[in-house]
Amino acid sequence: MHTDGVPTTTTFDPILGERMARHGLTTRSSGTVADAVRLTTALQAQDPVAGRLGVFSRSMGVADADVRQALDVERTIVKNSLLRGTIHLVATTDLRWLTALVGPVVARRSLRRWDGLGLTSDVLRRCSDALPKVLESGPLRAREVVGELRGHGVPLSEGDQSLGMHLLLHAATDGLVCRGPDLGREGTYALVATWVPDAPDGPRGDEALAELARRYFAAYSPATGADFTAWSGLPARRAIDLISEELTPCEVYGRPGFRLGCVEPERGVVLLPGFDNYLLGYRERSFIDRGRRGEVYVGGIIRPTLLVDGRVAGRWQLRRRGGASSVAVTAFEPLDRGVREEVEARVNDLGRFLGVTVSVVFG
Repeated sequence: MHTDGVPTTTTFDPILGERMARHGLTTRSSGTVADAVRLTTALQAQDPVAGRLGVFSRSMGVADADVRQALDVERTIVKNSLLRGTIHLVATTDLRWLTALVGPVVARRSLRRWDGLGLTSDVLRRCSDALPKVLESGPLRAREVVGELRGHGVPLSEGDQSLGMHLLLHAATDGLVCRGPDLGREGTYALVATWVPDAPDGPRGDEALAELARRYFAAYSPATGADFTAWSGLPARRAIDLISEELTPCEVYGRPGFRLGCVEPERGVVLLPGFDNYLLGYRERSFIDRGRRGEVYVGGIIRPTLLVDGRVAGRWQLRRRGGASSVAVTAFEPLDRGVREEVEARVNDLGRFLGVTVSVVFG
């Protein structure tokens, strides 16, 4: 069924429609890269291409080159390990206070793994002491950082390829380093003090926790406390109590939840990138993926998905072979003509974002 250019599913879920609107996935109203990143507080970016496509999905008229410019030149956004220790894109204005809030939690949960790698508290302290010297000339890859640290007399074990990642995760949780420019699909690390020297301190303590909760329910509700914890990695009770007067209680799929402010549900078709916040921002996702979890979440990878009215209706994949680019869409059920037209429009705009012509192939 398709009415007045608006794609519909058999039954429209107003909860998902409201979330779609709050995530900015339908109107794509963010005018700048930083606005798109800040909309959901932090955009998933463990896959660098998916992170940039998260900006595409929430903005109109922004190009991939603009995202790279904002990240590597203007540095109005920055990439780092933040919520749950996962790599995110955040507005530079949010980096320091988010790190101070979530960093200690990530560090506490990582201590056993670090100790097993020989990264004792003494070794980590020595790493932190040496990193300003190691990175003073500019960003380095993790393996290069490890080599330089050994050259500065830090006793680091051999063999485990994840060693550099973990010691730099510790430095990130401590606010010392952030990600520098990507070299292909490999990341680099830089000193926060030199890469984004003007990043403000921002709020601290309960003020920071309240701000995070406020941001979450403004962008993700209707949602539960368990959803907030799944997204942030932080306990929900204190966070919700701090902004309780701003929240409106509501039911979320039979469970007590909250919303912040009033937003009208919206319908639409979206090419959602892999690892997107729309999926990872909630503990309960079955109402979104509709029993297709095994086709969306594969071996730790969350595939790019086709959303129709907030529900997963298929998968899509960007393919680049030779000089040609295409999007292959695998629908989980037949798509009506109106939905297919909306997909084609999104694919055409994806081509504009990437600066190439992109065709669409329905499978």
